[in-house]
Amino acid sequence: MRRPSAQRVRACTVPALVLLAERSRAHDVPRVAAAARRLLPDASVVTLPDASHHSIPTERPAELNRLLAEFLA
Repeated sequence: MRRPSAQRVRACTVPALVLLAERSRAHDVPRVAAAARRLLPDASVVTLPDASHHSIPTERPAELNRLLAEFLA
């Protein structure tokens, strides 16, 4: 799957939650967070400390659920 262009991301008008894992090996987390803040200025950008991409749902389900519930409220 190809990444959407910056123009398409900027055109997003719905609320967005960008949830990042600090220890992700798949992404450069500071770069992705900066890009999200630049392209989606109204988005909520959250980086979970000491989390990897795969550990969020399995090792931190309560925190994930809290963040999702707050965002969706």
